[in-house]
Amino acid sequence: MANLYFTFAFNLFGKYYTQKRSEYFDLRHNLLKNRMDMSYDTYLSGALLTSIIGSIVALLSFLLVISLLGVPEFRATRITFPVWTGPILEYKSILIVIIGSILVTGIVFLVVYKLFTLYPVLMAMDRKGKIDQMLPYAVNYMSAMSGAGVLPVDLFRSLANNPIYGEVATEYRYMVRDLEVLGTDLVTAMKNLAMTTPSIMLQDFLQGAITVVTSGGELETYFQIKTEQYLMENRQRQKEFLETLGLLGETYVTAFVAGPLFLIVVISIMSIMGNAEMLFLYLIIYAIIPVGSIMYVVLISSMTPEA
Repeated sequence: MANLYFTFAFNLFGKYYTQKRSEYFDLRHNLLKNRMDMSYDTYLSGALLTSIIGSIVALLSFLLVISLLGVPEFRATRITFPVWTGPILEYKSILIVIIGSILVTGIVFLVVYKLFTLYPVLMAMDRKGKIDQMLPYAVNYMSAMSGAGVLPVDLFRSLANNPIYGEVATEYRYMVRDLEVLGTDLVTAMKNLAMTTPSIMLQDFLQGAITVVTSGGELETYFQIKTEQYLMENRQRQKEFLETLGLLGETYVTAFVAGPLFLIVVISIMSIMGNAEMLFLYLIIYAIIPVGSIMYVVLISSMTPEA
């Protein structure tokens, strides 16, 4: 269904974007990094069509709200509007409908279109994190397979077909495609993957492998060295994460456990004596503590690497 939608959009607007290929180099590269099997002109055509549909829906919703609720009353005063705007305010209904329609339509159109252009970048960054997280274990797998005498092409094919390694396996499936379908040699396939992967870590690994292959070295030794390096770096990152987690835990206890409890006790005693407003107590209990806890949950969830 999505492909039919983007194809329909391309038939409408594709010619406009096809003529501007050089202007969208970054977007084309991000689409490759995101492994989206869609050309940039088709993607942008879908973005433009979605933006137009979204702006029309927003315009109709705005007009529906105005027709149901009416136009708010405005009076020309020194505080709100100058006196000379009095005659203009007689046509306030028409002005609000026209200006509001233009603003709502333009804002919704720009927001939706901008979100479409940012989506490949955000997804590529997400894939980069997943690749960097799983790469040490994938390199360890390649080292074990290489030590067992498996040829590099068969090794990469086995890794590409192993779903345990997630996005790393997805990346190597494109290398296997270049080798088996497009008929490229191993070095060219690794270069193509290094140029399109969102992970700098995987790019460095592939460039080192290319150097080893072209210089006649042994990939088994290279895999062993990189395995030790990545596992050591992974342990260091986990140690730093635990230290950061401990610091955040201490901050949370101070800011949202001990601190609010102290304020609750003080405000309660002062309210009994008649020198404090209960509003501050309600704000602490029903606003500061819940909102702060949710913020910490979101923060830690975003920092925690996926299992």
